[in-house]
This record gives sequence, structure tokens and C-alpha cells, in this order.
Amino acid sequence: MNPSTALIIFSSIAVTSCGFLSSYFLFIKKEHRLKDVTLGLLFIAIAFRIAKSIFYYALPEISPAGVGLGFFGFACIGPLTYMYFNIDQTTRTYLKPITLLHLIFPVLGFIIILVNSNYAYELYLLANISLAAYLGFIANQFFFKSKASELSKWYKVLFYALVALSIILIYQLIGESINAYAIGIALSSLVMYFLFFYALQSPVVVKKPNAKVLPPELLQKIKNAIEEDQIFMQPAISLAQFSEAINTPTYLVTKATKSIYNKSFPEVINSFRIQTIKQKLSQPEFANEKIEDLAYDVGFNTASTFYNAFKKEVSMTPREYQSSIMSKY
Repeated sequence: MNPSTALIIFSSIAVTSCGFLSSYFLFIKKEHRLKDVTLGLLFIAIAFRIAKSIFYYALPEISPAGVGLGFFGFACIGPLTYMYFNIDQTTRTYLKPITLLHLIFPVLGFIIILVNSNYAYELYLLANISLAAYLGFIANQFFFKSKASELSKWYKVLFYALVALSIILIYQLIGESINAYAIGIALSSLVMYFLFFYALQSPVVVKKPNAKVLPPELLQKIKNAIEEDQIFMQPAISLAQFSEAINTPTYLVTKATKSIYNKSFPEVINSFRIQTIKQKLSQPEFANEKIEDLAYDVGFNTASTFYNAFKKEVSMTPREYQSSIMSKY
């Protein structure tokens, strides 16, 4: 496979990723329709711009309609980003009519290119300037003032990705060589890949389904078994044995311990064992007790497991802990 073919395939997948994101925001996500539709249209606009570069690279004799659509998408990136940042998430469910004035330049430029494509270079240059201006307005409104702290990480990632895209497209336009054009396509595609994969793991963008809430009586049963019945004192108690003892599936026990203690089941068991040992080490009558014996008494099977767990939990050895407590008496 030659480099040109590899670049076309690589960039085409980036455009396809834009299409997937656009479809999700336009037709599936319904948390805030105006916000979602605006973001979907933004990704379509970016896809149009990158697609135009791919077609122009592969087929230099691209039609005026193709050049015009690429320009229209490019010129819409700035306005759509500005709208996305300014839509009120809680109350606004419509765009003000005056907002449509932002689309005058994209529409006029598209018509001019259809009539006379000789003006395409100048219009693409103006689109670059327009995008930079919109990003400048957004930076002044949201990043250079106190509002920056109110923005979620997604908005910051989106903004800086579009800044990078703007710089790349300027370089591509003024590079005046096929190599510069190819580099521009590759870097633009990388920006899209980054946004695509970041969006997939961002809860602001792709909302994850809520985990099923565990019944309070189940949480209480598990808590009682650990804290009151002290089932952790049983040597080498496993998740399966614990689940069987309280007649609860292992996956529910795992979820419950994470919900109650924010720890895995083995971490919870070791933590309670160590808390019991700490209580004993803080009492003078256990000052001469062999520490390994205390560990075996609370359910640890090996001294090494106990020492590693204790150091992880308390950040000091058992003797160091005991000395620090006894020095207070």
C-alpha cells in the first residue's frame, strides 16, 4: 500500500468517525436537544472540511460543488462552536433568530464558489480568519474570565482541539505544496480521532447508563455480616465463601462492598482485620504479644500478606505503629 492510499484510508475513517458522532448527537442523544443538535452539526461541518481535503488530494479536479461544500462546512465551524458554548443548558431550547446572521458568510461563500470557483482560495483564507476570530471570542468570553472554572473538561478539550485544527488548516492553505497539504490532512484527521475517542469516554458528551441501585436491605445485610458478625475473622475467607454464607451472588457482593466502602472485597476484609489489630496494638496488655500471632488470630494466613496489607493501610510497619501509640502513654 503506497503512502497516498494509506493517508486517504486513514483520513476517511476520521471522517466516518465524525459521521458516527454526528448521528449520535442528532438522532440518539436527547438530554438537551438544542445543545446536542448544535454539536452534531459541528461535527458534520468538520467532516465536510476534512472530506473536501481528501477528495482534493485524491482528485485535484474536484467539482465546484465539492469545493463549495468543503468551504460551507469550514465556514460553519466557528459559528457552530460559538453557539455551542453560548447555549444555556438549563433554559434555552431554541436559537434566537439573530443567530442565523452567523450563517450569512458560509452561505454567500458557498454560492460564490458555485458561480466562480476562482475565488475559492480567497474564501478559504477568509474562513480561516473567521474561525480564528470565533475562537478568539470564545477564549475571551470563557477562558480569560472567571467563567473558565465553570467549564467542564470536555469544553476545554473541544476548544483546544479546534484551535489546533485552525492552525493545521492555515498551514495546509499557505503551505503551497502537496506535502504540506498531505500533512494537513493527516494532522486534521488525528485531531478528529482524538475528539472521537475523548467524546466516547466523556460523561458530558456520551452519557453512561446509570448503574442499577442496590437494595438498602442488601447493603445492610452485607454490612452487618462484615462489621457485626465479623466474618472477616475467618481464615482465608474468599468472595465465594462469603457470598455463600450470606446467600448472595458474588457480583452483588462485589458491587455492595464498592458502594459501601469504596474498596474491593479483599481490600475490605484486610482493612477490617487491620483495624482489629490496630486496636490491640494500642492496648498495653498486647505490648509483648507476637505480632504474627495477632495477624493469624484475625484471619491472615501468612505473615507476608499481613505485613504488606498493614503497610499499605497504615503507611508504617506494625511495630512502628505500636511504638507511636505507646509513646503517648
